Amino acid sequence: EMRKLTVSFLALILCLVLVSCGSDDNNNNTGTDDDTEGVKIEKTVDAVAEELGLGEGTETLYQMIGAEAGKEYKDGSVELYLFDEQSDEYEAIEDGRGAIQATATNDGMVIITDDTALADEFEKIQFK
Repeated sequence: EMRKLTVSFLALILCLVLVSCGSDDNNNNTGTDDDTEGVKIEKTVDAVAEELGLGEGTETLYQMIGAEAGKEYKDGSVELYLFDEQSDEYEAIEDGRGAIQATATNDGMVIITDDTALADEFEKIQFK
């Protein structure tokens, strides 16, 4: 009687372990799907523009606002800038008191646009 109980208990533990491992695999797959959705890209103005489908851009006078790089797209209706995340300029822009009014910021990158859907896509981008 005790042996049957022990075997049943061990079988139950084994099942729980297998189910637990299966759940972890499923969670990892979900994470992979999320990564596929927002594939990590290089943190450059050109890579972000390509990810957003903006085409070719024209370089701006980005140095004047303390950025490391900057381009405008769609006849100036979209601007992208790359900042050092630790810079005072970037922190000021995040706080809404910078040289430019960003529509959205993302890990040192800044977008200025009236297109809220584009800004939402920009915020979802993940960088390497």
